[in-house]
Amino acid sequence: MNSELKFRIYNKLLKKCFKVTRIDYIEKCVYYINKDTEDEDIVSFEDCILLMPTGIYDSNRHEIFEGDIISYQENSFTYKKLAEIIYENGCFVARQILPKNVEIKAEKENLYLDDFKDLLCMATLSINKPIRIVGNKFTYKPSRNSSKIKITI
Repeated sequence: MNSELKFRIYNKLLKKCFKVTRIDYIEKCVYYINKDTEDEDIVSFEDCILLMPTGIYDSNRHEIFEGDIISYQENSFTYKKLAEIIYENGCFVARQILPKNVEIKAEKENLYLDDFKDLLCMATLSINKPIRIVGNKFTYKPSRNSSKIKITI
């Protein structure tokens, strides 16, 4: 049995993600390896966000965690899309990220745009069009080219 902790944290003070080494529930703190100093540091529960592993890997064999931003393409005829991995109702789902102008237009026209997809289903069906991690929800900034999204009504 593998005893390695697979959690990550987002340190709110340093505004970075780190790999967890220990969780102390009595002292209410998390120990992690700081890549900059190569030392084990401590952060309180209030100053971090614990991110769970999904158990699913992207095309580069990196494990996908809650809060990661992935790029995917449903088939050869659609644009690449971005989605945030969230944990909801007992499973991990990918919620599509839309440009602000599309969200504003849809809100004005009373369109429902919450596009959720089951992450495991996406991972198994994306053999021809691989899933890739492009960042996480805390540090990712979309490029100007990500506005090529079609709305189907």
